[in-house]
Amino acid sequence: MTTKQQHTSSFSSRAENEALPALASYLLSLISIKQSNLCVSADVHTTSALLRLAEEVGDSICVLKTHADIIDDFSNRTIKGLQEIATRKHFLIFEDRKFGDIG
Repeated sequence: MTTKQQHTSSFSSRAENEALPALASYLLSLISIKQSNLCVSADVHTTSALLRLAEEVGDSICVLKTHADIIDDFSNRTIKGLQEIATRKHFLIFEDRKFGDIG
């Protein structure tokens, strides 16, 4: 019977793996730098609530999961504001279409 070896390496060393896609490498770097793998699901219904949430939690998270189809006033302002906060606070934006898989 063979014994399965477990290899452990830090997130930062895994991020340096050149075989990884750039997005995966960036996420692993964020996890290492922030010492967190926290993802927050932004189940809010207005642009102002979304941007306020992003401001409040942005320093502590690696990913903000959004739901554009439930934001009542979704517009270019929503996108630009969220991109600016994500860039400044160093987190990824993950859009989860609530109704995209309902046919």
